[in-house]
Amino acid sequence: MAINSKSSLKDVLTSEAACAIIDEYIPGFMDKSAEFGPVMGMKIGSLLKFPQVGLERSAVKELCAKLDALGE
Repeated sequence: MAINSKSSLKDVLTSEAACAIIDEYIPGFMDKSAEFGPVMGMKIGSLLKFPQVGLERSAVKELCAKLDALGE
């Protein structure tokens, strides 16, 4: 299965490449995976837009573009 910005968080967590990309923008994000239970089915592109994530819109776009490139 190709991972991209429309993939669920659950699917993204199965990809080492996707996790590395997210960790580049949000260091330690993947260390908190035990807390992700309620949002595992949400699309990663949507989750990254939440203010709690702390990313600016431009960073979200860059990160999503990198995730989308994984699926190509």
